[in-house]
Amino acid sequence: MIESEKKVGRILLGVELFDAELLKKAEIQQKKSGKRFTEVLVALGVDAEAIRQTVAMRLKLPEFSLQGCKVEPDVIKLIPQAWVKEHGIFPLERVDNTLTLGMVNPFNVDVIKDIKFKTGLNVRVAVISEAELPAMVEKCYGDEAPVAEFNMDEVLRDVGSQQVELLAAGQEEEEEQEEEVPVGIDTDAPMIRLVDRVIQDAVRGRATDVHVEPGRGGVHIRYRIDGVMTDILDVPKYVQGPFISRIKIMGSMDITDKRKPQDGRSKIRVGNKLVDLRISSLPTMYGEKIVLRLLEQAKGVVSVGDVGFSPQVLNALNTLLDYPQGMILVTGPTGSGKTTTLYSALSRLNDGTTNIVTVEDPVEYQVPGINQVQINIRAGMTFANGLRSILRQDPDVILVGETRDLETAEIAFHAAQTGHLVLSTLHTNDAASSVTRLLAIGIDPYIIASSILGVMAQRLVRQLCPKCKVPVSMYEALEKYVPPGAKEMPHQLFESKGCKECRDTGFLGRFPIAEFLVPNDTIRDFILKGRSDREILNIARQAGMKTIFEDGIERILQGLTTFEEVTRVVAPPPAPAPEEKAKVSLMKAKETG
Repeated sequence: MIESEKKVGRILLGVELFDAELLKKAEIQQKKSGKRFTEVLVALGVDAEAIRQTVAMRLKLPEFSLQGCKVEPDVIKLIPQAWVKEHGIFPLERVDNTLTLGMVNPFNVDVIKDIKFKTGLNVRVAVISEAELPAMVEKCYGDEAPVAEFNMDEVLRDVGSQQVELLAAGQEEEEEQEEEVPVGIDTDAPMIRLVDRVIQDAVRGRATDVHVEPGRGGVHIRYRIDGVMTDILDVPKYVQGPFISRIKIMGSMDITDKRKPQDGRSKIRVGNKLVDLRISSLPTMYGEKIVLRLLEQAKGVVSVGDVGFSPQVLNALNTLLDYPQGMILVTGPTGSGKTTTLYSALSRLNDGTTNIVTVEDPVEYQVPGINQVQINIRAGMTFANGLRSILRQDPDVILVGETRDLETAEIAFHAAQTGHLVLSTLHTNDAASSVTRLLAIGIDPYIIASSILGVMAQRLVRQLCPKCKVPVSMYEALEKYVPPGAKEMPHQLFESKGCKECRDTGFLGRFPIAEFLVPNDTIRDFILKGRSDREILNIARQAGMKTIFEDGIERILQGLTTFEEVTRVVAPPPAPAPEEKAKVSLMKAKETG
C-alpha cells in the first residue's frame, strides 16, 4: 500500500470510522485485488460520505458532490478515462488557467503533479466521494449516443428504408411469413451495426433485458429498465429475418431451426464494459421472439451499507453475518435483487481469511478472492453435485444460487448444521412463507427450526428522479396506510414528472424494500408444530418486524418513491379500520411506556 493510502487509513482509524481489525482486512484485500484503498473500504461497508467529510476536514479542502453534477465536455477531455478510474480523480471545472480536480485521496500529490504537467494548468483540489465516482465516469465518458435518440430513418437507412408491400389485407395463411428484404440490398454489415447499436444503447440505458418481439406488420423492440418494460423501437417486417439471424449467430444458435426454443451466449464490449449476453429464442405466431439478458462482467459488488436497506434490515443482516454457521435466506421473485444482496453480504465476509465458495447459474458477478462455480447441467454439474464437491473444499462460507429441490436443500442445510455459514435464495412471496416452501420441498421441521438464522424477503422499487420530482401533499390512497402519528412527523411527499435524464419516466434507479424475519424461540416452536406462515408472520410482527409494504410506506414518507410504485411490486394489505389503528397505537404506547 502506497504512503498516500496509509495516510488516509490512519486518519479514518483516528476518528473511529472503523477498527484496526477492519483496517487489516482492507489492506489484505487491497493487496489482493489491486483496487484503490478507498474502493476496498467502501466495499467493506465504510460510509463513503464519512470518508469524504473526514478527509476534507483534515486537509481543510472543499467537498464536492458528483451527484447531479454537469461538467463541460472540454473539461472532461483534459484527463483520460484510464487516469480517472485508476487514481480516483475527476475534472470538475476550468476557470482561466485553473482546473478544479476532484480527488478521492488528496494525499496523492504525485497525481496532482502529473495532472499539472499533462494539462499545463494550475490545479485546485476538492474532495469527492468514492461511491459517486463510478456513475459519473459512466455518464461523462460514454462515447456513443443512445439509439433511441436517433431518427428512425437514419437508423434503418443502410438496411433499406423504402416501402415494402405487406401481405394483402385479409389474406389468411397457416403460419405468418416474414417479409423479404428489398432486392439489391446487402443487409449483412448494416444489420450487424443495427444489432450492436441496439445492445449498446440498452447497456448505456441501464437495461437488464432486450426484447425483440415480431408482430404482424413489424418488429417491436423493448427494454426492461428499472424492472419496467419500455418501448424503444419499431422496425419494418423485412428487417426481422436478418436481425434475428444476426442475434442467433452471436449466440452460436441454429439459424435454420425456427420451430423450437433455443438458448445461447455471447459477449459484447460497450465502451470499457464487457457484457455477457444470455440469449433465448421462442417461436411465436409471427416468428421467433428473442430476449437478451445483459450481465456486466466487471460490475462492481455493492457494499452492504450501500444497497439501500432500512437501518432495521441492515442491522439485522450485519448481525447475522457475524455468525460462524447457519442458514441465511433471501426470498423474492426473479429480478428482485436477491443476488445483489447476497454478493454485498459476501463482500463484507471477503476479508482474505475466509474461504468463500459459490455455486450459481449463472455467475453474475466476478469477484476476486471468491471461488465461483458455474452450473452446467449437460456436464452433470447441478446445484446438488456442485454443493457436494464444495463441501470437500474446506469452505467457511457457501453461497447456493437457488435452493430449488430436496436434494440441494438437504445438502445446504447439512452444511449449515456442520460449521458453515450458508447463504441462498428461495422464490416465495414473503419471509414467513419460506418455511412453508421448505416444508413442501421435504425438509424436516426440526432441521428448519435449528438451522435458519434469518429470512429476508425483498422487492425492488424505482426511485424518483432527483432532477424532476415535484412535491405533493398527502393523498387519500396513501393516507389510510400511514401509521398513527406518522402524519404529524416531518415528511415530504413527491411524485414523478419526467425529464431527459430519466427518459421521461420520472424514475432513475432502484432500491430495495424488505422485511427481515429473525426466528425467536416462539417462532422456532411454531415451525416445529407446523403452524401456518400467517401465524409465524404475526409473531414476527409482534417482535418488531416490519413487513415489505410497511417498509415501502416509510420510503414514500422519506420522499424516495411513490405509493403507486410500491403497490406495483407489493400488494397492499387491507387498510385497518380507525378503531383497529387506535388499538395498535395504544398497544405500542404500552410497550414503549
